[in-house]
Amino acid sequence: MGPSHPQNSDRPLVDPEALAHVFDALGGGVVDVKPRLLFTECERRFPDPIPLHLFLPPSGIGSITLIEAAVMTALVNLIQPRGIFEFGTFLGYSTALFLRNSPASSPVCSIDLGAAANALDLASGLVEADVRQDAQKNDDFLRSRQGVLGPTYLRNLPPHEAGRLTLLQGDSRALDVSARNLRGRFGLVFVDGGHDEETVRSDTEKAYELIDGDGLILWHDFRSAIHGDVTTYLDKLSSHILVVSVTNTLLAFTAVGNTRTRLISRAAPR
Repeated sequence: MGPSHPQNSDRPLVDPEALAHVFDALGGGVVDVKPRLLFTECERRFPDPIPLHLFLPPSGIGSITLIEAAVMTALVNLIQPRGIFEFGTFLGYSTALFLRNSPASSPVCSIDLGAAANALDLASGLVEADVRQDAQKNDDFLRSRQGVLGPTYLRNLPPHEAGRLTLLQGDSRALDVSARNLRGRFGLVFVDGGHDEETVRSDTEKAYELIDGDGLILWHDFRSAIHGDVTTYLDKLSSHILVVSVTNTLLAFTAVGNTRTRLISRAAPR
């Protein structure tokens, strides 16, 4: 995770009705929307306010922010995914967020290097300035920290949450979706693992297999000042799919299949 680039003024913000029309289009591109749009849509669709269940975010680098947690929870409520898959467990903060804010029937599965990172001494000699400015050193630091600390936010989960969680360990690029019997089992995939273009591409291609035609793919670190490969890859991908960038966050998403038409409700305000 790193600070975001300033928003591109050439990419217009859209209102709810315009966004609905954008989702109806078959073309690609990048469109910017404010977090408030998603919050407003939740208010339009649900009679009661939506609770947000979360821990305080980690104070160090590498996690999502509070506004990002709120956006992710709004998306989960809007699409009610049949299951959630996450590339990049790290300390388990976003994993716990998904568990606490998703339907009780939705399994949550997350993959990270896990124990494989315990043998890595990648963070040795790094200083904070390096970690915050260099993409490779940033990833090395995060991998090392995850290997040492493990998913601390997933300890002592209540039984009803622990029973829905599956943690996988290994390089996500080697994940065999079919062999793991994971194809088509998820309605939301969160891509926040390795930040080099090869890994982002591999994780995204697997995300389409995990969703298998209907769901939402959500990326982190879009327009990050550190992890430029994420932005490079998504800019290329947007030549043939619609990528929605949420302003004031590092989140971007695309709706696949029927999720295009049901993410933004046309219901009248209450």
